Amino acid sequence: MIEIRNLRTLVKIAELGSYTKAAQALGYAQSTLTFQVGAIESYYNCPVFDRTGKALKLTAFGEQLLEHTNSVLQEYDALEQLGRSDTAPRGCLRIGAPESLTLYRLHPLIMAYKSAYPQVEVRMINSPCELLLKDLSAGQLDISFVLQPECMDPNLCTELLSQERMCLIAPAGHTQQDFLPESGQMVLYTEKECTYRQEFDRYLQRHHTVPANILETSSVEAIKKYVSSGLGVSYLPYYSVKKESESGSLRTKFIETDLTFFTQIVYHKKKWISPAIKALIALSREYGRKWSA
Repeated sequence: MIEIRNLRTLVKIAELGSYTKAAQALGYAQSTLTFQVGAIESYYNCPVFDRTGKALKLTAFGEQLLEHTNSVLQEYDALEQLGRSDTAPRGCLRIGAPESLTLYRLHPLIMAYKSAYPQVEVRMINSPCELLLKDLSAGQLDISFVLQPECMDPNLCTELLSQERMCLIAPAGHTQQDFLPESGQMVLYTEKECTYRQEFDRYLQRHHTVPANILETSSVEAIKKYVSSGLGVSYLPYYSVKKESESGSLRTKFIETDLTFFTQIVYHKKKWISPAIKALIALSREYGRKWSA
């Protein structure tokens, strides 16, 4: 078997044209280099260097071996770097997130990530948080952002990035103090698997309201347009309606609740934390501090 260190010695001798110079560069005794080259020659039963003249030259076999050796060492070095924490992020990263986070939180984060690590192919998968956690457990996602109370799944690692305020939203001219639907208005829901939709349901139940006119959609933008047009009421994260609330195009109301919602980043405990994932987590912590501020 040929040892990698012997091949590195061969390359250095050929590069410097001298056993003496190569020994100095590698920090070996010259006798060590002679032994290493001799091991290669014994393995192939062919001379690597022509020793008949004063100048050290590769034999025809030596030139052929050097060409292959350079390729082998490049591949070996790449293999060594695979598990290194300082390896430049690359590959494909499957990131899950609910639509509201993708639209109103993650855009600048993903832009910064792609700018810093262009060799990482990012695939964004939008889905309700409940389904995203199932996909993480099944290995269909590498990492996910979720908006919900702290994830307590024992198989998942969770980092809380920012506490989020949730709010009822109603048309600008809404007169119902509790933001319940007025006559002819709809209750606009996100998907059934959405955690804050379930909190909205509990709010309506506490106020003895059973919605008779319902519209369900996965689009936060659609919900905002319908509400601002006077068609109904809903419940969304405040960051998604902050602009409209401040402009007065719709009304917002914060309510007392037993649940605290967080934007959090989640990944499987058995997932290998690749350089690409590690870089995303680090950048997410940075943006989480901005969101909290």
